[in-house]
Amino acid sequence: MDKSSIMGRLVQVGTVTAVSGGRARVKFPDTGVISGWLYVPQHQGAAVPVNPADGHSHGAQLGAWTPKVNENVLVVYLPVPVGEGFILGVV
Repeated sequence: MDKSSIMGRLVQVGTVTAVSGGRARVKFPDTGVISGWLYVPQHQGAAVPVNPADGHSHGAQLGAWTPKVNENVLVVYLPVPVGEGFILGVV
């Protein structure tokens, strides 16, 4: 793959076709190509304190996020010929 092809695929938008084990596959509409299994980065241990107005409090934990099939997502690839890809979020 030449350098221009690598640069052209660094950031893409596509549609999720399958989800499994915290990873997903994405179909890119401009080429019809379905990606390999892409990682979905997570922020482990993120906690959000919730303090209601009446003085009591509740803890909240952010769970793992995985996109759903048919959602449009933003994909970023590492800038190398066979670099891994990551789904950054829904667009």
